[in-house]
Amino acid sequence: MERTESCQETSFYETRKEIYDCHVWHHPNFPLHMHKHLEFAYNAGGQMQMTVGGREYCMEAGDCMLIFPYQLHSFSSEGEIDLSLIIADMDYVGEFKEELSRYELETPCFPKSSLSRYGQRILELVRTSAYDSQVPYQLDKGLLLVLLTDIFHHIPMSPRNAPADLSISQKLLQYVNEHIVEELTAAKAAKAMGISPYYLSRIFSEELKTSFPAYVAGQRLNLACNMLRNTQMSVTEITYEAGFPNMRTFHRCFRRQFGCTPTEWRSSSHS
Repeated sequence: MERTESCQETSFYETRKEIYDCHVWHHPNFPLHMHKHLEFAYNAGGQMQMTVGGREYCMEAGDCMLIFPYQLHSFSSEGEIDLSLIIADMDYVGEFKEELSRYELETPCFPKSSLSRYGQRILELVRTSAYDSQVPYQLDKGLLLVLLTDIFHHIPMSPRNAPADLSISQKLLQYVNEHIVEELTAAKAAKAMGISPYYLSRIFSEELKTSFPAYVAGQRLNLACNMLRNTQMSVTEITYEAGFPNMRTFHRCFRRQFGCTPTEWRSSSHS
């Protein structure tokens, strides 16, 4: 598993409401982001790149990746991949919530063969369940807990030197996304973080490679797209539910990003 320093990308905090999600991803491409969930990826076929914690990993067929909460990570691939992905809220993993706060994997990427024969069988069951939407919630949870048990018994881990604290940039992304539908200004966010507006601007421009207004608009567009795709809400309702101040601003940002109106995007998404 080759590992190199990764170039910086624009990163964002992903707001997820689901406590558990297991699905197959054939074309995994997703920019640098973080969330409060535990994430497990298993590549059953093909080759892809993943960035975790500022390091780049090449995932070959048969490789696994365990990503801890609040770790910045991204996916990149060319061609078709057979990637099974589990994303679980920390309350979902029970006793491992404490384990994850005290220890960390020496490397997040490891081959399937590192697991015991039981762990490898469980991994295949997890992969099978990703293709079946009828798998009961309790079975999915049981498979994940057994898989984590095997990982923590067979993959080298080391104690954390201190409790993991979020960096100021991570805290800032988290704050913005927790208040994304509210009236949100750089001055208000800076005050909440206890920093100056100038320092906030530097964090976005130098670390996150974007501006505060552009980041906020992008996150609101992501939220709007989810509502356009998954609800029957009107475009007017979505405008305000996503945090935009008015329809004119929403349409301008949407057309600049997607080259079409929200209504046109909704129609093409459904088709």
